[in-house]
Amino acid sequence: MEEDTIFNKVANYKDLHVYQKSEVLVLLTDVFCKRFLPAYGDRTVDQMNQAARSGKQNIVEGSEAAMTSSETEVKLVNVGRASFQELREDYEDYLKRHNLQIWDKKHPRFDKMLAFCRENNDWAAYKPLSETLSAEEFCNMAVTLCHITDRMFERYLKHLEKTFREQGGIRERMHAVRTGYRQEQDARLRALEEENRQLKAEIARLRALLGASPLTPPP
Repeated sequence: MEEDTIFNKVANYKDLHVYQKSEVLVLLTDVFCKRFLPAYGDRTVDQMNQAARSGKQNIVEGSEAAMTSSETEVKLVNVGRASFQELREDYEDYLKRHNLQIWDKKHPRFDKMLAFCRENNDWAAYKPLSETLSAEEFCNMAVTLCHITDRMFERYLKHLEKTFREQGGIRERMHAVRTGYRQEQDARLRALEEENRQLKAEIARLRALLGASPLTPPP
């Protein structure tokens, strides 16, 4: 029988696809800033790198907080989602400022790029491309990844909401564990009382048998 616990069961965040996509976006953004933005004097570099890092790190911090606080986990994951939405805006702004095209479903390369971004979660698949793509290609790939990651965040938050409904917060789990412990102790006490009653009945029966025996000496 599984032992009750006040702590949430927490999955390894590195196994989450949303984390893997986030890690790719962090590395892509670092390459993008080095290739296409000035090395000095442009605050966009820090903003984009910080937004990417915040998105990933809030998944990590949320996962670490999840063991004791579902509420904290949800808040941190929401912050991570917002960070990647900010990052997406930065990539789209770059395209607009430089009169580059934002690819939509009608673009001839859109479907192929979307399929690639959906299927690949490992940096090894993106690294060769990151060094060769044009600014327009690079930004559209990053924007597509941001959109995919946002949908993953949405599904992840729904999963966390479902888990919270089923398991409750730590206060509810503490109450449930305490209640379960008390019920277990009460059950043990009732079993001991019943065993004691049966032993007394058996002793009385044996005494009665001994009293009726012809071998029993007279008083």
